[in-house]
Amino acid sequence: MKIKLTLKDCGTGAGGFQPGNTCASGGGGGGSTGGGGTPGGNPAASSPHTYPDTLAKLAKSGVIETRRDVANNRSTPPATLALLSKDEDERVRLGVALNRSSPPDALAKLSDDGVVEVRGEVARNRSTPPRTLLRLSKDKNERVRLGVARNPKAQQTTLAKLSDDGVVEVRAGVARNPTTPPRVLLRLSKDWDERVRLGVAFNPRTPQSILDKLRDDGTEAVRLAIRGY
Repeated sequence: MKIKLTLKDCGTGAGGFQPGNTCASGGGGGGSTGGGGTPGGNPAASSPHTYPDTLAKLAKSGVIETRRDVANNRSTPPATLALLSKDEDERVRLGVALNRSSPPDALAKLSDDGVVEVRGEVARNRSTPPRTLLRLSKDKNERVRLGVARNPKAQQTTLAKLSDDGVVEVRAGVARNPTTPPRVLLRLSKDWDERVRLGVAFNPRTPQSILDKLRDDGTEAVRLAIRGY
């Protein structure tokens, strides 16, 4: 059941809207987080029961913590999340980047964000469009590429390209991804690094024929992983 809240501008200089007579301290002090919110924010901003129009108003708050909670809230409407994707504070944009309710256009915009952490969350978000994931698979930062490698929404062609990545962790991410096609898993099962081969061993979609070959792997950890099947 949605809760209709009466908003009040606390007049603290931060411009934050607050429910009822509860006011936050305008700058993110050590106030109560209420229903799972952040210190200095507004409990209504993080509540899944807050009305969409209320969240839209809270998204314009001068209190960063409040806007961040709105950005993280899965109940926040797409249009409001799109607005917050342009926020000047990276913590707010980060919230939009990891929110699975964020619209594709907003996530595409954030894929070009100057902050690595923001691009990384977009890469991991399962709501990110395949075309955007493809672009992020070419990111210069390995953490961003790793996010794509682990994302089950990435297209098989994207994962195939990442399977040749020069960073071991990225290839291992592809090896564990249930979307990775068998032909790529076969190649990764012969990777020189045991972490990649271990990823293939743990992948629930790895064909039995590949697992059988890994039973004789030179690394004990890989052989032990295969015995679990």
